[in-house]
Amino acid sequence: MLRSNLYVQAVAIPDRANALEDALDLLADGVALLRRDGGIVYANEALRILAARGSDFRIDRRTVEFPTMELRTRFAAALSAVQRVEDPPAGFGLADFAVPREGALPPFTVSVRPLTRARMEATQNPDAVAMLLIHDPLQQNSAICRMLQELHGLTNAEAHLVQALGTGMTALAYARSRCVSVTTVYTHLRRTREKTGWKSVAELTRRFHELNVALRAN
Repeated sequence: MLRSNLYVQAVAIPDRANALEDALDLLADGVALLRRDGGIVYANEALRILAARGSDFRIDRRTVEFPTMELRTRFAAALSAVQRVEDPPAGFGLADFAVPREGALPPFTVSVRPLTRARMEATQNPDAVAMLLIHDPLQQNSAICRMLQELHGLTNAEAHLVQALGTGMTALAYARSRCVSVTTVYTHLRRTREKTGWKSVAELTRRFHELNVALRAN
């Protein structure tokens, strides 16, 4: 799921015309502020980088373009849904959907949320009514990687492998994404098991999520 707490905290910045945009520029997730018609009035650097990486989605003429009719329809429905509520109730899920990727890679997670009046007042774009967040689970989390290296003596490559497998990526897909052989990946995995004592990929995934939750709570 996307880390909605990030943009909630962003509005606590000192009150000035572009406070919200300044905060969003610091996020690793892609974020855009949208008009009622879905047009982009602001996009942070992370979103532009994600859009430029491949064909999963792109930014064209100040709008976010998804590759299939199904995804475009879901995006339009999400934008329409958030305009009918001022704040999303608990369990509000109509505005969330996944963008699948090729090669068994974990999908992007897309979320559309309404801007409250307070958030509107914190932006220099008064016609913005919604916030789009796109999360890439493969985005490197340097904090988790550092923690794995410090706790278990993993190398940088081994820590990144744990992170990738923890997001559901297969060893084969990871090898392709890193342009290395599957043999190399399994060598890193074997050494990771020896250093951590984790006996299986399932345990590795569970331990990764435990670390992830701990970091979010902090």
